[in-house]
Amino acid sequence: MKKTSFGTLIYYLKKENKLLLLFLGVRLAMTAIDVYSPLLIKNLIDDALPSKNIDLLLKFSIILIILYILRLFFAVNSQANGKLMGSKIKQSMRNDLLKKLLNQPSEFFKKNQSGDLISRVINDLDSVSTLCHRGLEDFIFSVITIIASIFIMIDFDLKLSLITLFPLPLTLIFVYKENKKMKAGHRSVRKNSGLLSANLHDILRTISFLKDNYLEGYAQKRFLEKNDTLLESEKKNMIPSSLIVSGVTFYSNITQLIIILAGGYLYIKDGVTMGIILSFLLLVDRFRLRIMRMVGLVDIYQKGISGVNRFTEIINLNNRMDGDIPLIEPITSIEFKNIGFSYDEKSILQNFNLKIEKGEKIALVGESGIGKSTTASLLKRALLPTNGEILINNIPLNKITFKTYLERLGIVDQSDYIINGSLIDNITLVKENCTEEELNFAIEKSYVYEIFDKFPQEENTIIGEGGVHVSSGQRQKIAMARLFLKNPDLILLDEATNALDIINEKSILKNIKEEYNDRIVIAITHRLSILEDFDKIYVLGDDNIVESGSFKELLKLEGKFYRLYHGIR
Repeated sequence: MKKTSFGTLIYYLKKENKLLLLFLGVRLAMTAIDVYSPLLIKNLIDDALPSKNIDLLLKFSIILIILYILRLFFAVNSQANGKLMGSKIKQSMRNDLLKKLLNQPSEFFKKNQSGDLISRVINDLDSVSTLCHRGLEDFIFSVITIIASIFIMIDFDLKLSLITLFPLPLTLIFVYKENKKMKAGHRSVRKNSGLLSANLHDILRTISFLKDNYLEGYAQKRFLEKNDTLLESEKKNMIPSSLIVSGVTFYSNITQLIIILAGGYLYIKDGVTMGIILSFLLLVDRFRLRIMRMVGLVDIYQKGISGVNRFTEIINLNNRMDGDIPLIEPITSIEFKNIGFSYDEKSILQNFNLKIEKGEKIALVGESGIGKSTTASLLKRALLPTNGEILINNIPLNKITFKTYLERLGIVDQSDYIINGSLIDNITLVKENCTEEELNFAIEKSYVYEIFDKFPQEENTIIGEGGVHVSSGQRQKIAMARLFLKNPDLILLDEATNALDIINEKSILKNIKEEYNDRIVIAITHRLSILEDFDKIYVLGDDNIVESGSFKELLKLEGKFYRLYHGIR
């Protein structure tokens, strides 16, 4: 069932119900002190001062001091518990959001900018956290304070209350109307803030390319455009926001003047006491503070609820479809059966059929964009076929659980994923509980020890974000070391050696062939010279296989493969 934004907020608040109740209880005690203290001040002025009763004066003063000390203690406790509650809600929502993102198919991340997703996880949920403690506090206790103050004022003097409260409805209507103008503006600000984050992420991700091609000016221009757009959307809220703050201040000043004039008149006529007039002034000041808090709540609410909406958009997405059949036995066969795949109504594969048995080493070759990497993505379950099915050990791939399938699949592709950690951390990423023997085997067969020797700290060298301290070829060696460490049943090499020198390339492929002669190996490459020892090569063209055979057989055929090998169009 789809979650609503309100339901989502209530769900996470209920998860922290103990902190919430403590927070609300303490805030209620603070509000009681805020409302009760003007009553004590009235009694002090009307009873203690006229009678010149020192004992009564000291009594009321001591009670007020005790109440103010209690309020100080409550305020510290409330702030601490409120912030803790907001932080725990934010932590829980971030964990759930990341879990949901990790359960999305790869295609989702191609359609959504990473900067915007980062903004949803970080910035948006900061705003939600503020809404949960500051927003909740300001709304509930502002309403309680205003209502309680009105009842006390009416109890003191009905006539002065009606005169004093006359401007209040007009002020609230004014605030409401200006607030409506700000709603669309807040949505625009949040959207443009996400776009700015995405743009900055793109700049930092491609910084080497930009600097190598003297494109700093281009990057600056694009960033300025996004930043200017964000500023324009923020400007739209500045006038309504300023009007609200100024309007509430004007209300407070006018109301105080009304109390002084009307209260003074009634005092002269013996209608009210000086204590009542002073209490009214204090209560109206409470009004002003609470209405100002509620004005601030407009901004907190809009930002927070926008964050909840953007959170809910992701949470309501369907997870990638997982199967329910665990893959218990080693992978012994793969079959593409009548596979079709289209992207944006363009056919990439059509009636594609291919069966690969245990121990076979095959290659998929063809011109760029012909469907080789699409085939690999289908095998990784990063994409789903438009029609047909892929069978693993005669079991439909979509019915096999992700975990048990991917544990048996070893992938080395063009991405060369590197974390900001040590060389050894980047290798053991795929198998953190590996034995020393398994690790040494992977290091030896991938020749990654040659990288260790180039750094003073050897395998403990931190290689930086994205592997900035190692070359493309070295990153591919690290990826190969992961492959040997994982020891998979099915090996998928997608342009896995295109950055390696010819010596390392041939040596590593030789090790794969020798160590995994009983496994399935699928290679996708444009470097056709490395395929001499492969059992079979399939040439793709016109959304299907157009040629197949061994390396020598295809060259003799002088067809598509021959032209690719010799660079003939």
